[in-house]
Amino acid sequence: MHEFIVGQEYVRQRLLDFVGSRQMQSGVLWGSKESGCLICTSGGRGGKKAGYSDELLTDGSWWYFGQGMAGDQSLLNAANAKLSSGKLSVLFFTTREPTAREVAARGGYGKLFAFRGDFNVVGFEQFVPSDGNRKGDRLWRFRLVPVGGGDDHWVGDEHTNADSHVDLQDLQRSIYVDSPGSEVGVSLQEYRRRSAAVHLYATLRANGRCEGCGMLAPFVRPDGRAFLEVHHMTRLADDGPDLPANVAALCPNCHRRAHYSIDRIEFGCALRAHVAFLEERIATGQGLK
Repeated sequence: MHEFIVGQEYVRQRLLDFVGSRQMQSGVLWGSKESGCLICTSGGRGGKKAGYSDELLTDGSWWYFGQGMAGDQSLLNAANAKLSSGKLSVLFFTTREPTAREVAARGGYGKLFAFRGDFNVVGFEQFVPSDGNRKGDRLWRFRLVPVGGGDDHWVGDEHTNADSHVDLQDLQRSIYVDSPGSEVGVSLQEYRRRSAAVHLYATLRANGRCEGCGMLAPFVRPDGRAFLEVHHMTRLADDGPDLPANVAALCPNCHRRAHYSIDRIEFGCALRAHVAFLEERIATGQGLK
């Protein structure tokens, strides 16, 4: 969870304070305060002159170029390694130079960063500029796809009571087989399809009971499914694609507990252990009983 509002501008110090970082120059920020996410900033004066620039695509995703100011970029670079891991959520900001009036009013120069939303890295590939001062360099660009708008958005109306007859072991295997490769960009439609499969799987595995406290879901949806929220145990964002072992279907109370409670670390450890136990039983054909 975070404090940023889409469209609102912030000074760089606000971004640094949020993650607990002192990285004054880097476009990728991380720190000990929010270990589940990265802050990525895009724009500024230098991009297009170098023969490349970050790009907003028609499906709402972005190509975001990695770090490395000269020569070939490496995935061993600290920022690029974190981006390519696929394990961290991205808070994405675009950069704007302040006007003369703004500089005068604030008493100093400082770029402004507009929040564009929560994203996840779903692939990356090499890119070689054909012109500019980076011409011929092998660069890495990462596909950032926006996080969706909640459980209903991901699961969709096409899933009805018939889903209760899905074989969990078959669905588990198909999700792992279909998980994205590290260097393959995927469309927003494909991203959402994979996310929907993971969300459906988690709710079916839960079988109407919260995987945190074991209580029945608080109510039933109009389509007959029990209402449980899908929590990603290894990411800041709650709606990105993940794998079955990293998600839990929780009642609203337990979901908030996982994020905000004084015992959230201990609760998270217990939750991961419980999900690992369930996943092992499903994978080995033992079922959930």
